[in-house]
Amino acid sequence: MNIFVIRHGETDWNKQFRLQGRTEIPLNDTGRAQAQKTAEGLKAQGIFFDAVYASPLCRAVETAEILSGFPREKIRTDERIIELSFGKAEGTTPADRRNNPALIGINAFFQSPNEYIAEDGAESLQHALKRTADFWESEIKSLESTHKNVLVATHGGTLQALLLHIDGRTLAQYWDVKIPNCTVNLVTLSGGIFRVEYTAKVFYEGEFAWTSDSFAK
Repeated sequence: MNIFVIRHGETDWNKQFRLQGRTEIPLNDTGRAQAQKTAEGLKAQGIFFDAVYASPLCRAVETAEILSGFPREKIRTDERIIELSFGKAEGTTPADRRNNPALIGINAFFQSPNEYIAEDGAESLQHALKRTADFWESEIKSLESTHKNVLVATHGGTLQALLLHIDGRTLAQYWDVKIPNCTVNLVTLSGGIFRVEYTAKVFYEGEFAWTSDSFAK
């Protein structure tokens, strides 16, 4: 079975390098165009989906809808693949987090994730790893005998947690794999074993291309 795990398309907060977390921010026109180009690229390879999962946040659901062609009511939203919560740091820019002593703690999430301590309503990485592992093991594994291609639309931070369950990276290596908006990560499942086949495949280019190493999820 093939599981195509996608980070949602671009939003205005991505462009502004703002930390989104669980704040509801919609796709912008570039994000929709990225998703459309990616949908066309997948279809050109003969890839169509038997099931579609998305984070409940609107930017992930709309990305899944464009990529799959499924009506919204057929998309299975799942809290286990929602973005991490960043508490009071949501909406802030990197400059905000550097200059406000009350936000200094969130910087460890990006700079030394193995030392990150979630504060003020934020979610810990340990909790995110547990829920995303449960999504793989309790949800996706059950589809192996009945599904060929599955789409999962999620977020940058959560996508890293999903991949860590499979690829053997340590928590300190959380950000070693760079995943631009609306890029494709292929995971296969065979005989109950997951394997990462490739990461961050881009199906769009030119004016819609992702050019910044943004951590605004």
